[in-house]
Amino acid sequence: MKIAICDDDEMCRAQIIKFTDAYASKHENRNISYTVFSQAEELLDVAQKIGGFDVYLLDIVMPDINGIELGVQLRKSGYDGKIIYLTSSEEFAIDSFKVKAFNYILKPIEIKSLFSALDEAFESISTKAEKSIIVKTKENSVRLSFDRIMYAQLSRRAITYYLTNGKTIESVQIRAPFSEIVKELLEDSRFILCGTNMTVNLHHITMVENDLLIFKDTYKVYPSKKSCREIRSAWSDFWFNGEESK
Repeated sequence: MKIAICDDDEMCRAQIIKFTDAYASKHENRNISYTVFSQAEELLDVAQKIGGFDVYLLDIVMPDINGIELGVQLRKSGYDGKIIYLTSSEEFAIDSFKVKAFNYILKPIEIKSLFSALDEAFESISTKAEKSIIVKTKENSVRLSFDRIMYAQLSRRAITYYLTNGKTIESVQIRAPFSEIVKELLEDSRFILCGTNMTVNLHHITMVENDLLIFKDTYKVYPSKKSCREIRSAWSDFWFNGEESK
């Protein structure tokens, strides 16, 4: 679990680091790492380079870009990590709903409160990552995690699954409608039907243009303009109205 810590106050950062170190030591099997930032701009730059973090521990009252604005920019960039706000004021609680914040902890931070929030975030991330689909190929059957699928497309009666690692998996020829074959994917809020022969994972889209989808900042797909309009609307709802599975 990759954690980003962002707080402009040196003493607060030190405390958060101390508590996060204690949490990582307690849960060595969870492969926890963290990166510390004193400014929102630094976090955004690194997130763009590595593809985001699993959890964001964000102060709200910061210069230049505050925590709420930072959360909005992260969502607009396509990063769905769990945002946990750490703040000394309750007045921003309502604003935190703009980015579907996962939790909101008041300062001074109690170690039990932070541990509890991180436990809940870990469980949520693990549950989502475990969902998978079985794809029958000419050679064998392959289990694909929903998280690994950028999009799936029907061509010549076979479905090709395009994965986040750049690989593809091609199914045997199907004898049922495309939407029926990918029904398991479409029941998850991350996936949306694009036309009649493609489903895309909103989680991995980083930009939607008039006739272009960009996945993971580099991989490009060219659906119809109508499909792009529908996807843009669904993509916006996905990030700002909640990305949890149905």
